[in-house]
Amino acid sequence: MKTGLVLLREQAGHETGSHPENAKRFPGVVERLGNDSREHGLPILDSRPAEVEDLLRAHTESHVENVRVAAESGPTWLDGDTVASPQSYEVALRSAGAALVAADAVSGPDRSADSMFAIVRPPGHHATADRAMGFCLFSNAAVAARYARESLGIDRVAVLDWDVHHGNGTQDILYDDPSVLFVSFHQWPLYPGSGWIDEVGVGEGRGFTVNLPMPPGSGDREHLEGFQAIAGPILDQFDPGLLIVSAGQDGHVADQLASQNLTAAGYGALARASAEFAAGKGIGLVALHEGGYNPETLPLLDHAVYAGLGGFTPDLTGDTPAPEVGDNGWPERLAQIRRAQSVYWPI
Repeated sequence: MKTGLVLLREQAGHETGSHPENAKRFPGVVERLGNDSREHGLPILDSRPAEVEDLLRAHTESHVENVRVAAESGPTWLDGDTVASPQSYEVALRSAGAALVAADAVSGPDRSADSMFAIVRPPGHHATADRAMGFCLFSNAAVAARYARESLGIDRVAVLDWDVHHGNGTQDILYDDPSVLFVSFHQWPLYPGSGWIDEVGVGEGRGFTVNLPMPPGSGDREHLEGFQAIAGPILDQFDPGLLIVSAGQDGHVADQLASQNLTAAGYGALARASAEFAAGKGIGLVALHEGGYNPETLPLLDHAVYAGLGGFTPDLTGDTPAPEVGDNGWPERLAQIRRAQSVYWPI
């Protein structure tokens, strides 16, 4: 499985100060994954700015303009968590554009890889059609999904989100769209408070949103069981022409913004399962960086994801071990999810 990187070299221009989502997150990641790329002969591509028309496939015109104006006069707080500084609009265009570069690389006429991992900020999965929130300005995954359909001619696109926070923005934009399947693993309860089992889509999109709200303390075993029992079978039946992964590594045991117990090995296993699914379907995979806020552990976690995508053996030395967790209600939760989704999918 040939993978590669898309880098947003201008990421530091999105200045957020001491905010958890800051420019110090990625230098160590870029160094480590760059070494992986050189060792395994994997391509490294640069991002490009998305066009406004690319954003308008997922966002309202007023939202795009509001972000531009806020950045121009910044620093401006768009909500209690989300700031725009003078270069944020241009960086956000390149963050979304990196998703498009990745989509072209794995699904375009000059396909050069099976998967691409885009290391981008600001992240995107909390941005709704008309609102910036949760550190996010534009929904990179939704923009890429609509681009794949309208510019690359892909009939069905799947978005798999394993960030520890629910991807409410991606869900919001795609909620009535039967051509894009949205599957989300996330801790429940946790910010932003959405993503319960009964959120399954509306109108023609009913049944094409799949939420797996994970109990606190869930780790590698629970997430992989959820993939094998729910996400994988539904993805298989949906039969997408492209898989987009919102890859947030903030469910790691050493990340302080949540209370999950995933390890680097777990993230590698999720990435490998996703890559093997895509390879089995003969389709491309685009991984877009979302959360992950511990700069000490993030290079290792992203290395594990990259290795999972590319099928090479990661070096997981130094990972934080997960604690032993008793019964956190996961078997009952899994049964609830299965009952809710069996209305739409024979699982």
